[in-house]
Order: sequence, then C-alpha cells, then structure tokens
Amino acid sequence: MDADADKIAALLSRYEPGFLPYPIFVQIARLVALPIVEFVPLRKSDQGVEVLLIARPEDDPLWPGLLHTPGTVIRATDLHKEQQENWLAFERILKEELGGTEVKTPHYVGCIFHQSKRGAEQAQLYWVEVLGDPKAGTFYPVNSLPDNLIDSQLRFITEASRHFQNQHSSFNSD
Repeated sequence: MDADADKIAALLSRYEPGFLPYPIFVQIARLVALPIVEFVPLRKSDQGVEVLLIARPEDDPLWPGLLHTPGTVIRATDLHKEQQENWLAFERILKEELGGTEVKTPHYVGCIFHQSKRGAEQAQLYWVEVLGDPKAGTFYPVNSLPDNLIDSQLRFITEASRHFQNQHSSFNSD
C-alpha cells in the first residue's frame, strides 16, 4: 500500500492548487470533509420570507435538475494576494451562481458540518438579501419549499431564514 500511496502522491504533486479535474475532485471529496461556502438568498414579500433557489444542470452527475442554494467549494486559490478582504469564493457565487443578481452584504450564520451525496462538507453559511429581480433562479416561500430540493439544502435554508427573520425583527424594533 505504501508504494501506491507514493505513486498517488507523486501524481497529485503535478497539479497546481485551485480547480481540480472532476475525477480527482470526486475522489478527494469522498476522502476528506470539503470546505464550502453557501449563500441563502432571501427576501421579504407578501407571502413572508422567500428563498431564491437555482436549478442544477440536467447533466449534473449528482443532482441533475434539482434545486439548491448557491454555493461553492473553497479552493486553495480563493484569497486575493493584494486584498485579503476580497474573497474569490464570494465573487464566484455572486457571478457564476447568482448571475450578477444584486444583493446586500452577506451575513454570517454559522458553520454546519453535514453529509451530502458527494461526501462530508463543512459549510460556512451566509444569508444575503436580494435587491430587485433576480438574474438567476426562482423565489419560493421558505415555509413551502418544492419537492425537488437537494436534501442537504433544507438545513441551510432553515438556519439562514431564522437568522434573517431575527435580524429583521431586531431592525423593526429599533
């Protein structure tokens, strides 16, 4: 087994930190707890609190066509060297997942260690308030979520919407 480990380590040493080819990513995700960032986009409406959900592509190998909150795996290259307060994971979610939908500043909710279909994940959870019309996804009432939601997303939505409602009720009482 040590010879195999040495071979695998030598092969992995050829890759630069950052985005990995999918077959390698899948095996690493199976073996370690992935650090992820999840944004739960929310808004208040006449129906109460709503969450913006985005459909995974139909050819997604794990969750074809299922709805999810926008998120990303944190990469070793996600920190700007010049501006440490500008995190590339946030930029990737805002640009690639939300399509440039205008949102307010992310609010930290907490960390959730959970199991997803690809493996264990340590999620850093944030809620963001959506301003205006979204450029991606569809809003759903938090108290009436669709059946085609990725199972692991339910806890994210529950925790973030509770935090969002608490934050808004404290604003209203001032």
